[in-house]
Amino acid sequence: MRFAESPSLIDRRADMFSPLAWPGGTLLYHFSTSLPPTSQLSLSPFELFREPLVVIGIGDAAEYPWLATSRDDKNPQNPHGSDPEDPDAGQDDIQNSLKSIREQYPKAYLHTLMMFDSTASMRHPVLPEETILVPPVEQQKTTTMKTIVCDISSMLLAEMTTLARSIQALPTVPSPASQTNTNGTPSWASSDIQGSQFGRRNSQVPIASRPESPGPGQKELHRMSMPVLPSSASGPLAVDDPRAASPGNQGTRTPPTTFDEMQVANSTAPLGRTNSTSSKPVPATRDASADRVSIHGFGSGGVGERARNKGRGRVSIVIGSLYLCAGQWPEALRELTEGAARARSLSDHLWHAKALENILVCLLLFAWAGMDFQIPQVCNPTGDKSSGTKSPSHTPSNSITDVAAIVPPPTSHELALENLNSLIPDLVNMILNIYNRASNFSGESLPPLAFSECVIRFSKLLTAMNLSAGFLDEDALQHLVRNTSFRQKPRLSVPRLSVNPTRNDIANMLFRALPAPSDGSGMSPTDRVVVLAGVASVLSALGLQRKKAIVMREFVTSLIPGLVQARKVGAAEMGVHPAAGLAALNMASSSVSGAGALNLGEGEVENGIDEFLGLLGRIYGIPGSKASFGHRTNAEDSKTVVEEILKMSSLRSFGSLSLKLDVLRICINFCEALPDFNGVLHFTALLLRVAGPGTAPKPNSTDVFVSLPRDEQARLYANISRTVAAANKLGIQHIHTEYWDDFLIRGIHIVEEATHLRLTHHKSTVMKAASTGKDGPFLHNPWIKRPTSDPESVVLVANERYRFIIALQNPYDFELEVESLRIAADGVEFEALEQYFILGPYRTQKFPINGVARSSGTLTISGCYVKAAGCRERFFPIFPEPWRPENEAKMKKIGLSACLGAPLSRPASAVEPPTEGLSSVAPKAETLTYTVIPEQPLLTLVNVSLRQGALMILEGERQRFTITLKNTSASTAVDFVHLTFQDSARAAIEASTSNRDLPAAELHELEVQLSRYPSLKWIKEQDEETISIQPGESHVFEIEVYGRTRLTEALVQFDYANLGKRRSEIKDRFFTRQLSVPISITVNASVQLQRPDILPLSGDFGWSSEPGSPPTVPTASLSNLEDPSSTLLNQNDTHFQAFLRHQRSIGAANDYCMLLLDLRNSWPNPLSISLQVRGSALDEDSSDDSWDHFYTVDEVIQPGHVDRVTVIFPKIHLEDPHASVPSLNHANQRQFVVSASKISPEAERATREAFWYRQALLKLIRGTWKEASNGRHGDIELRSIRFSPRMVEAIRLDDVDFQMTVTSDDQSDTGVEVAQLRRAKFRVPVDEFLTLKTTIYNRSQRPISPLLRLQPHLAGLPHEVALDLDKRFSWTGVLQRKLPVVQPGQSVDSELGFVALCAGVFEIGATVDEIEILDYEEKSGNRQRSGTGASVMQGSVLGEPRLRSWYLKEPCTIVASRNDD
Repeated sequence: MRFAESPSLIDRRADMFSPLAWPGGTLLYHFSTSLPPTSQLSLSPFELFREPLVVIGIGDAAEYPWLATSRDDKNPQNPHGSDPEDPDAGQDDIQNSLKSIREQYPKAYLHTLMMFDSTASMRHPVLPEETILVPPVEQQKTTTMKTIVCDISSMLLAEMTTLARSIQALPTVPSPASQTNTNGTPSWASSDIQGSQFGRRNSQVPIASRPESPGPGQKELHRMSMPVLPSSASGPLAVDDPRAASPGNQGTRTPPTTFDEMQVANSTAPLGRTNSTSSKPVPATRDASADRVSIHGFGSGGVGERARNKGRGRVSIVIGSLYLCAGQWPEALRELTEGAARARSLSDHLWHAKALENILVCLLLFAWAGMDFQIPQVCNPTGDKSSGTKSPSHTPSNSITDVAAIVPPPTSHELALENLNSLIPDLVNMILNIYNRASNFSGESLPPLAFSECVIRFSKLLTAMNLSAGFLDEDALQHLVRNTSFRQKPRLSVPRLSVNPTRNDIANMLFRALPAPSDGSGMSPTDRVVVLAGVASVLSALGLQRKKAIVMREFVTSLIPGLVQARKVGAAEMGVHPAAGLAALNMASSSVSGAGALNLGEGEVENGIDEFLGLLGRIYGIPGSKASFGHRTNAEDSKTVVEEILKMSSLRSFGSLSLKLDVLRICINFCEALPDFNGVLHFTALLLRVAGPGTAPKPNSTDVFVSLPRDEQARLYANISRTVAAANKLGIQHIHTEYWDDFLIRGIHIVEEATHLRLTHHKSTVMKAASTGKDGPFLHNPWIKRPTSDPESVVLVANERYRFIIALQNPYDFELEVESLRIAADGVEFEALEQYFILGPYRTQKFPINGVARSSGTLTISGCYVKAAGCRERFFPIFPEPWRPENEAKMKKIGLSACLGAPLSRPASAVEPPTEGLSSVAPKAETLTYTVIPEQPLLTLVNVSLRQGALMILEGERQRFTITLKNTSASTAVDFVHLTFQDSARAAIEASTSNRDLPAAELHELEVQLSRYPSLKWIKEQDEETISIQPGESHVFEIEVYGRTRLTEALVQFDYANLGKRRSEIKDRFFTRQLSVPISITVNASVQLQRPDILPLSGDFGWSSEPGSPPTVPTASLSNLEDPSSTLLNQNDTHFQAFLRHQRSIGAANDYCMLLLDLRNSWPNPLSISLQVRGSALDEDSSDDSWDHFYTVDEVIQPGHVDRVTVIFPKIHLEDPHASVPSLNHANQRQFVVSASKISPEAERATREAFWYRQALLKLIRGTWKEASNGRHGDIELRSIRFSPRMVEAIRLDDVDFQMTVTSDDQSDTGVEVAQLRRAKFRVPVDEFLTLKTTIYNRSQRPISPLLRLQPHLAGLPHEVALDLDKRFSWTGVLQRKLPVVQPGQSVDSELGFVALCAGVFEIGATVDEIEILDYEEKSGNRQRSGTGASVMQGSVLGEPRLRSWYLKEPCTIVASRNDD
């Protein structure tokens, strides 16, 4: 609190310490809630800061309603008018409380009472005058609390004036080492002298004995030598108050020359800063003889004079300390400078050093406040002794003037601060040397506690300089004065080794503060602990952690005797045995830290013993110390645990393991001496942690080592159980520690469920395919997949119980009792708890646990919450993989930096993150993720209509059976059912399709068998989407089986679920359960196809001279020609005749072929077969199965017989017989499909032609069989037909069709008659001009540039003779000519005139050669086909396109005859 900012601080009683004397002063308060121990109080007034100056009582005005009554109330006897029955309630309590404070702290300078939350504006008359009213927070202003502190400070300064006057009245102040009586009370604070005018403080009474004065008598104890100058004029205090007199009045008072004048001066105005008009009267009861002193040794060189001057110097030092505390730093500096000069000149080493120490404090305060100051010459270690002070015989007033005269002129603040920085190291060394010099004198040595604390203070000062690069800057001064956190700055410009003072110098000086062994140290255990803690604190700030560790071990050793003694004393006061545990009783009474057993105040142990023991563990590199490990919460995730494991593994590699174990044993003994239950549990668990392997070993591995004997492991674990039991008996709850092995959970997996309970996931596209009723022309059926047993893809159902297996590891040689284990799950509510089981020693053991998810969502299992006996419940991640820490390949840290991390002085960019670089070697924590779907139904099989689930069927036959299912769910209905079938025949075909060397045609046939001819089929009576099975209801499914080869067994698979929405609304994946019903099937042979063949028929077959009429040909001609097809034409088959008429009506070609089928009856009963043939093939992609126009061939085949069946059907023309063989399976489809085998283009073309003509044939014909005895029927398998090149040639229609007609040139009625006998047979007369018209028709989709060649020759003769047509057959024109380009679907005619010169049979053959390959455009895309990628690829497979030729298969026959023939 600055004086300049607090004008209300003025109190006329505080004339010595009035803020008006120096408005730049500042009061610094330090609040404490406990009284310092006696050993520290005994150091006052040598060190005034040891005693509390102000004692403030705290009260709550809300508890006393009468305080709200104004002091002007007319009825003061009833101040709380609201309660007339008890008007004095609480008044005595306040009075007694304040009285108790005065009695308990009689030596405090000021006693006051603060009543908080007081609504009254004026003090109540009942309250003492020292009471301060503090309004409620809502009524407070910005300056309210500051004003209150000013009022307290004003009263304090007034009381300090009284104290200063009492001290000035003392002839001397004893040293702290000689002021303790046998009862331990300081002699200067004794209350033997009664009636003193300073009765408020016993310490203010003049001392009753002076050990340094001669003479044994009582009067001799009070004798003093004649002083040379009055004490009131011997220093700065003799100067009149500048507020009352001008500076010119200084030194005008005449010093007393007689004993009476001295007595009057000492009694009326004892060294006061006030004038003769002091308001304090002189007590009349003072004994005049008490001030009479002996004149023995009178003179300037006498012993008495020396003692008096020494006493004045000490009084001046104490007064300077008061000025320092009161914020009057210039006055304090002046008083301390004079006192130091006197003490140095009189060889009063102890007080000389104290004066210099206080001067140093004063200079630091000046520097902290930013003021200019002057360093006294007395602080200069090299100054001449004669120049600093005069001789003892010198006039003190003159000496003061001389001291002030030698001070250098004022300088700037920066220069003064620089001078102070350069002075501090030498001044500190000088002060300590003077203290050591004082220890050589009996009764003048500094007590060990004061000396140790002085060394620690100096060490902290030098440490602040060292951390500030050797210069006290603003941050360092704030840290020293106000104890703020020190912001250490990186030394970027000043190397650490060049900083003065160095760390080693500070440490060497600091070790002088270490107390002697406890037997002869003269310190109490508490003081010894405080000193050791201070030493450790400075070493920690310097970064000397190893030295700090040595001190902290000594610290623990020093604590144990105090703990034992406190345990005995406390137990005796409570009337219990010491073994009952004082700490337990303290903790039971809301004291939770280990400091409770020591009965230490909160000011002495601010952070507690627990924090200290954690710090000790960190220094020795013990992982998991309480300060660093902390109390983990249940919400801690796996990443945090992994980082903690990496941190611990790095600490494990640091330091000596045996030393760590010894330190932990010491900590356990320390906590047992308290006893501190929490500490015993924590450090016992920590010892097990450090001694444990800290790894995740491989399964069945023996490479696990615990660095403790087996009996000690068992004893430590028993100690945990025993401690928890003892705490529970005392009624202390929640006593537990951390478990010592982070790798407790080694694995979690879910137990595989029964097949009918597993779930299978499907995509939404699968639902669309199921809704259409067919799976399409693809082999893959997504419904066939079985429920997965992979634990990672298991799907859970809400409110269904699942069984998990958890693997726990215990590398220690004792059984571990697990009180509870529950799975840590996020996302949905999950219940999984197992209680009270035993984990065996030195093993990895598996335990089952049941879990239930209560809602749908995503379930994430990251670990388990486990509570072992004596341990708190904490989170353990899952570490399934073996792991052990790896040593760093490159060592980047050595010493303590490897344990404690990088120093704060390093730049942030140079500090590596703790887990960076270690991610590759970090243990991998596993996380299990499951999808939880809403509740699902459960179907069970009720009945199958087949006996024993078996069925006998003939090949090609269809039979039906039923399956009945029941919904056993209690609340969930089935709203989705899908049936999938699997059978042995399908499996065999699928196995065959996996052969990559299979020809494309065979592969296509297998794919067709799979996709279009299933063995089993669901006969739906209603729409699949309307099927719903309510809970407890049943449903019947009808299945149809088709008999085929290799069908021995089948599986009916039901996929069902509760979707809860329409199928069209399914956008994401959905899940189903599966129920499988196996069926045994026996397929017997019925009608088997053997040796199929195709034969060509003559072009005359089905020819008729009149369109739409049956063929009418003279019988004589037929008998003469002996045509093989004549028998077919003459049979009376109405169906066949209708078929021929239908072909002519639709404009079909007149070319036919004959299919021969050998059918064998393998069934023991006669079978009737029926073959049906259509007139024209449908498009390949058409799904129309129309068989409106067909003819039928019926036959009855006896058992074991083979019958040949003949079927006539028209030849087939294909637009692109060389197209690539398609594949129905997307997996086998490619942009360009080539044959797998290396065959020639000719063979490839032949293969493709056979494939496509076979496909066309199968669309024209079908067959069935029937058993007349019992009505069984089925289909004849015709897909076993395979085409040979000869069969392809027989069924194929060429791209070019030839048609020849003969006409007469004479068109008159009497012209020559030309008769057409057959399709290509004509009868003409001889010697008549005739015309042969040849029509070329283009059936293909490409234009043709034709060259027509005609070849007339004689029929039935050898080739050499047949071409001799001279004088037999003549023609006009050329036989070879180029015709115009024939477009697709168009025709072109060519005429040739000829004359038959003789009778006979002539034949004219025809050949069309393609002159050139013409480019053409497709109708759809107008794109040239040649040169494209497809044509290029086809050329590489089928060879390059070549010119084609077509031949007339049946030559045109001309029968020339004469008229008379």
